[in-house]
Amino acid sequence: MKRVFSMLLACAAIVCFCAVAAMAAQAPADGLKMAKTSKNVVFNHSAHKASDCKECHHTWDGAGAIKKCSDAGCHDVFDKADKSVKSYYQAMHNKKAKLSTCVSCHTDAAKKLDKEAGKKLKSCAKSACHP
Repeated sequence: MKRVFSMLLACAAIVCFCAVAAMAAQAPADGLKMAKTSKNVVFNHSAHKASDCKECHHTWDGAGAIKKCSDAGCHDVFDKADKSVKSYYQAMHNKKAKLSTCVSCHTDAAKKLDKEAGKKLKSCAKSACHP
């Protein structure tokens, strides 16, 4: 009886493991156009695969649907002059935010590169972000 119970328990664990793996978040395809930016920005998830998804999607619980930064209730204020945590611009550009932003992360990464490569990663115009 114990053997049957153990086998059933093992099978249930395998089924649960496979179900969780199947439901795991899949990164969108590369070429994601960030529509709320004033200058064209194309985001490639593959270039950021070493990062934890929660680094950018900081309200994600790890299980449910991942929201976009610009979704209602997150960074849904699109006035560049707004300096609040609700500011979409600040979510991308604030170097001193408590949480990572595009610019703060790129600035940190650029320090590990040679000068020219670092400049392309953190510059505003003609950069990896704003070609």
